[in-house]
Amino acid sequence: MADAAPTKPAPIRETSVLWTTRRAVATSSFCLGFWGMLTFWWYPFGLAIASLGLMFGLLSIFMGWRAGDRGYHLAWLGVFFGLSGQGLAIGAYRFPQLAYEGTLPPLIQAIWPF
Repeated sequence: MADAAPTKPAPIRETSVLWTTRRAVATSSFCLGFWGMLTFWWYPFGLAIASLGLMFGLLSIFMGWRAGDRGYHLAWLGVFFGLSGQGLAIGAYRFPQLAYEGTLPPLIQAIWPF
């Protein structure tokens, strides 16, 4: 019996620690932005977490770290969720002020048409 020819092992793809760290910045922007959007009603906490997600997302987009192989648009999703979380948190904080007290912050009163 003839032995089969040995096959070449698949090349091992070396990943640098820096690549993993760069992907982690984009992934953390997605996670923090999403968590900030889910907890927007905890006013200072949800707003702070969404702001961190937005900051990490913009940093990773600016630096070009978009989560590598199969995490294509995690940084952009982090920016989207961060902005959504900030908008929801500020809206949830200011809407009762308008609805129940009839007052708005001075800057918005200056541009409010009514």
